[in-house]
Amino acid sequence: MMTDIELDNLYTDLCHTMGSVGEQRAPLLLARFALLAMGAIGNADTVQTLLRDAADGLERS
Repeated sequence: MMTDIELDNLYTDLCHTMGSVGEQRAPLLLARFALLAMGAIGNADTVQTLLRDAADGLERS
């Protein structure tokens, strides 16, 4: 399990990386990261739960 400090540092790294690739390519970066993370997680049920949790409250009305 990551500590809060590790999580904060990694999120900061993600934000800086998104900034370095630029606004137009940031969605591609996030898509590639998501695919790599899914593979690293290696469990379809866990990935499905995370996907639902991430989308919770973001659906269009």
